[in-house]
Amino acid sequence: MVIPGNPQTADARQSFFRLRPWYTRAMNTHTTQHALIVALTDEATMSTGYGETTGRIQVFPVGSFAARDGRPGNITGVTVTAWRLTADDAQALVNRWFRRKTRTVVDYEHQTHLSDKNGQPAPAAGWIEGLEITAEGLFATVEWTDRARAAIRAKEYQYISPVFAWDKTTGAVLDLVSVALTNHPALDGMQPAQAKTIEEGNPHMEKLLAMLRKLLGLPETADDAACTAALATLPQENLIALLKSKDDALTVAQTAIATAKATPPDASQYVSIATFQSVQTEAAQLRAKVAELEGAQSVAALSADIDAALKDGRLAVSAKDWALGMAKSNPDSLRAFLKAATPIEALKGQQSAASGQPGDDAGLASLTAEDKYVCAQLGMTEADYLKAKEAK
Repeated sequence: MVIPGNPQTADARQSFFRLRPWYTRAMNTHTTQHALIVALTDEATMSTGYGETTGRIQVFPVGSFAARDGRPGNITGVTVTAWRLTADDAQALVNRWFRRKTRTVVDYEHQTHLSDKNGQPAPAAGWIEGLEITAEGLFATVEWTDRARAAIRAKEYQYISPVFAWDKTTGAVLDLVSVALTNHPALDGMQPAQAKTIEEGNPHMEKLLAMLRKLLGLPETADDAACTAALATLPQENLIALLKSKDDALTVAQTAIATAKATPPDASQYVSIATFQSVQTEAAQLRAKVAELEGAQSVAALSADIDAALKDGRLAVSAKDWALGMAKSNPDSLRAFLKAATPIEALKGQQSAASGQPGDDAGLASLTAEDKYVCAQLGMTEADYLKAKEAK
């Protein structure tokens, strides 16, 4: 059985784990798949911070972790007692994932890997759209199907379980194969999946709490319980006096506002709303133009690095648009990614970052960063710009 993104090799140190309890089967002479369910969970969901159909799940915790039944330590031929995910392990996994063309599936109860045995369909519950490394572990952004989203909200499923490749000698997690919704966690201490991870606060209540904090002299971090407790400690007469003082201050402020309205404004100190709005519009346009120019400069400066990564196998052709977008929006992150990426032998020499026409590479390589910046501003391809330049 070929696992996406993981070539079958004779390296006996690699094993695949599907997180399902008490089930083991031999895959082939090259790889053995042991199945167990490990609930590597976080709130899996449609949070308002991620849109209506996408959510965020924790795929792996950081550090060392093991199943409640003792795996991987009780597996024959394995010397490690726990799996491992360090920052370097996570970065290497993310690098491999970004080079993969096939989307990573989130299914139900690992049915993707069981359908050949039980003959049942294997519908997707969602698709992983991105991976993120945090201090807590590896997280994934998931595009959920309507059915899966409803099941999570109804608490029909509460946990997630990854299928992953790992090193038998070190226990390091090597690659993510798939993820499943499940109700059989093998790890304690992980959070159950929820339909929403971020709840929209009530803006009116937040304003009221902010006013109470100021009235009571509480810090901005004080919650509603702290405000309620502080109010309960105030004697009634003190509370009445406090509210009266605020009413008096409000009366003074209202009087000052009325006086200001009755006094004609000093034309030398103020401008009309129309003039102010016009200046705001022009400033916004200038900021947008500056941002556009800075983005184009970043793309031009990094285009040579992107081309090199495409040629030496550190970046797949399918990831080129993503890399160009990152060069414009977050060039530092792209530089870090390209620096950490390792070449894939199968991709070397089989993809081109230019037009794909024979003989173009040498000419395009002669373009300077300034030339590439001009190309970006004129909307020309580098090949067309080079032809025009040589024609002169």
